[in-house]
Amino acid sequence: MHPGNILVRVAQTKPSRKQLFKSKPHVIFLDVGMTAELSKSDRVNLLEFFKAVARRDGRTAAECTLRLSKQQQCPNREAFIQEVKESFDFWGTPEGDVVHPAECMQQLLEQVRRHKVNIDGNVCTVMVTTLVLEGWQRKLDPDYDVMHTLQTLLLKSDWAESLSYTIEGLMAP
Repeated sequence: MHPGNILVRVAQTKPSRKQLFKSKPHVIFLDVGMTAELSKSDRVNLLEFFKAVARRDGRTAAECTLRLSKQQQCPNREAFIQEVKESFDFWGTPEGDVVHPAECMQQLLEQVRRHKVNIDGNVCTVMVTTLVLEGWQRKLDPDYDVMHTLQTLLLKSDWAESLSYTIEGLMAP
């Protein structure tokens, strides 16, 4: 536990001076307790996966997902790729645009389960932790657009290189 894991939430209304000392802030501890160590190839593949998600490129996202295990045993890779591509194609339409990115990821993980796609434990830990953090972000600021941020960070080459460097520094074996 460190100060970065502690959030203090105070009431949204502006209290009068009298009420200022009577307010009851909430202390929130943010710690999922998950750690993982990724190989360089896993880090590169995961970065490519998130780029594909940001671009709404279902085929590439599915292909990256199939590379998330060294012992892939998906019985029908093409069916998995096609289903993921169709989902991403829908999410790129005006009707599908209202689907929250977290729901898209949950649907992708359901497709992973249905098609018996293997994902190595360390990579799965990173993905689950990302979903947990995204859920917290949604609770703290529902108006924040995580897809816009992904597109800004990952699709600009200098940002992507910087993010890759940061990920390597944080998760280097």
